[in-house]
Amino acid sequence: MPSSATDRFTTDFEKLFLFVKSPKYWFQQQLEPALMNRWGGNKFVPKQHYNYKNQAAVKVRARDMMPEQRNKRCVWSVPTRPLKEAHFASYPEKLIEIPIKAGCPVGGIVLDPFFGSGTTGVVAKKLGRGYLGIELNPEYIEIANLRLGLQSFPSSH
Repeated sequence: MPSSATDRFTTDFEKLFLFVKSPKYWFQQQLEPALMNRWGGNKFVPKQHYNYKNQAAVKVRARDMMPEQRNKRCVWSVPTRPLKEAHFASYPEKLIEIPIKAGCPVGGIVLDPFFGSGTTGVVAKKLGRGYLGIELNPEYIEIANLRLGLQSFPSSH
């Protein structure tokens, strides 16, 4: 959630870290719509050009030629979404879809060391991945269990 501070600029971004265990790892590049390129075009338009030197028609790249999609950028705009359960730092499901799809194959396991309300687990399940969540706060564990449809276990305190 964006900060409500009035004595400094509002921080409306968070850093996301993707960690792997080995130098070789699975990664699926994510794509996004290519809305405009550096020439201002919005689609591929191959054109013919007559090459006078070789006396032949040659296909060349037009200045307005561009792909419909491009590699996902490192800054994403994802609208915030409130969570009806009481958790102050929950994030929208859309936010975690991107790194899960990019960094974990179907059938793989996603680790979230700050599991909170369980959003990572909810999205991992929807996308056909397993999950492992670590959370210290018993109240957040209850929220996560409810969201994931898991049985609650008695607290040890």
